[in-house]
Amino acid sequence: MSEGSSSPKVSSPAANALIYVTLVCFLALGIVAGWRSHRNAGLFLKAIKSQSVLALTLNFLAVNIGSGIFFSLPQVGTIAGITGVFAYAFASGAPLFIFAVLGPLFRKHNSRQWSMTAFIMERYGRPLHLVYSLICTLFVGMYMVSELTTIYSVYGLLTPLHPLVPMIILCVVTTIYTAFGGVFASLMTDAIQCVLILVLIIVSVVVVSVSVRPSKEDIERVGLVKPTKMGGELFVILTLAIGFSNMYHQGFWQRTFASRNDRDLRWATFFGFWLVFIVAALVGMSGPLAAWAGTWSPDSGVPGSSAFFTLIASMAGWVSGLTLVLSTSLSCCAIDTCQTAMFASLYDMVEQKVNIWVVRATVVLLNIPIIFLAMRAPDILQVYLLADLLACATILPVLFGLVKRLNFVHWTDALVGCFGGIIAVGVFGQAYLGNVHDGWRLLLLDGGLYVEDERVLGAFCVAPLGSVVFTFFFAGLRRLVTRLLGRQQYLYVNSIAESSDEDRETTLEKEYASEKPPS
Repeated sequence: MSEGSSSPKVSSPAANALIYVTLVCFLALGIVAGWRSHRNAGLFLKAIKSQSVLALTLNFLAVNIGSGIFFSLPQVGTIAGITGVFAYAFASGAPLFIFAVLGPLFRKHNSRQWSMTAFIMERYGRPLHLVYSLICTLFVGMYMVSELTTIYSVYGLLTPLHPLVPMIILCVVTTIYTAFGGVFASLMTDAIQCVLILVLIIVSVVVVSVSVRPSKEDIERVGLVKPTKMGGELFVILTLAIGFSNMYHQGFWQRTFASRNDRDLRWATFFGFWLVFIVAALVGMSGPLAAWAGTWSPDSGVPGSSAFFTLIASMAGWVSGLTLVLSTSLSCCAIDTCQTAMFASLYDMVEQKVNIWVVRATVVLLNIPIIFLAMRAPDILQVYLLADLLACATILPVLFGLVKRLNFVHWTDALVGCFGGIIAVGVFGQAYLGNVHDGWRLLLLDGGLYVEDERVLGAFCVAPLGSVVFTFFFAGLRRLVTRLLGRQQYLYVNSIAESSDEDRETTLEKEYASEKPPS
C-alpha cells in the first residue's frame, strides 16, 4: 500500500500491549465459555437449540463481519458512492432471512438436523456429500485467507511490528479455545466479542463525527451522493453473491441450528439484519467521508480500499490504537468461526468416523498454508468474488432436496446442475463478450467487480439460472432413459418420522445428557 495510506503508527510497546492483552482476554473468555462444552459432545459438535435471541443476534453479526470490512466497504463507497455503500450493507444482512426460511424446513425434514452436510448425506448420499464438504472446506479456507490478509495489512499499517508474529499468535489463540470448547465456545465468545465491537464502533462513530466535518461545497464538488447505475447493479450482484455463498459457510448453519426454536430464529435474523446493515453502512460511509474531507482522492495514488485508514490518519493517535483493538476483535470473531466451520466440514466429510483429535490436528495443519497464502496479500475482494460466483453456480440444485415435490431429483441431477451453472457463465461470457477467450475468463472475474458493462451482473444472474436448467434437463433425460429401459424410477422418501417440538426437545436433552466427552 502507498505510504500515503498509512495512519499514525502505534508505538511498538503500545501495539504489543493492545494486541496481546486483547488476545489474552479472548483466550480466557474462550476457555471459560468452553468449560461447559469441552466434555459434552452435543454442545462441542452441534450446540443445537442452545442460543437465545440476543446471543444468536450477536452471533449473526459476528459471522457476517471481520476486519475486512475496513477495506472492502470504504472501497465501494469511493467508487459507487452512497448507493454502493447501502447496497453492500443491505446485501451483507439480507441473506440472513434465507436462514429464517430454510432453518425450519431443515428441522421439518429432520428434527435433529445440525448441519447442511448432514442433510446432503441423508438426502443425496455420499457422492454429493463429499463434493459439498470439499467445497465448504475450500470456502472457509478462502474466507480465512482473506481475513488474515486483512489483519496482516492492518498490523502493517498501524504498527511498526512485523505483522506475521501477531497474526500467527491470533490464529493460535483462536485455535486453542475452539479446539477446547468447540462450537459452543465459538458461539459464546462471538456474542461477548460483538458487544465489545459494538461499543468500540459507537465510540469510533462519535469520534469521527466530531473530528471530520466536510463542508457542503466539498461534498458537492466530490459527488458520491447521487444514485449511480453501478450502485443499483450492486444491490443485485452482492445480494446474490453473498446470499448464495453463505449457504456454503458452516458458521451460518451452526448458528441457525443453535436457535432454541423457529420463532427465536426468525427474530434473531430480523435483529441481526439491522445490526449488520447499520455496522456495514457506518463503516462503508468512511469511504465517501474520506473523499469529502480530502484525506483521500482518486488522484492520490492511494487505493480506495485504504480510504478508511487515511481518515484515521487525520485524527489523534489514540484512534489508531482503538482501531487496532477493534480489528483484532473482529478478526478473532471471524477466524474462530471459520475454524469451527472447517472442523465441522471435515468431520462431516469423514462421516464422523475419525477420532476428533485427528480432525482437530488437521484444522491446525491447514492453518499453515492459509497463513502462507495470506502473506502473499491476494486481492481480498477478488477472493470473495470467485467464491461467491462458485456458490451461485452450485447451491440451488442442492436445496431442491428440501422440496417434497422434487423428490425425483437424484444426486446425479444435482451434480450435473452444479457443473451446468459454471458452464452457463462461460457460455454467457462468450456470447456477451464476443470471443471464446474473454468469455470463459469471465469465470475468473479478473476484471473485478467494478466494471463499466454488465458482464459481472450477467454472470451472477446466469449462474443460478443455468444450474436450475441443467438440473431439470438432466433429470428429465435420466427419467426418460430409465422409463425406456423399463426400470423403476428414483423417488426419495423421507423415512425420518417428524415429531412435535416437545418430543424434539426431550430427545435432544436425553442426547446431551448421555453424550460422552469428545475423545
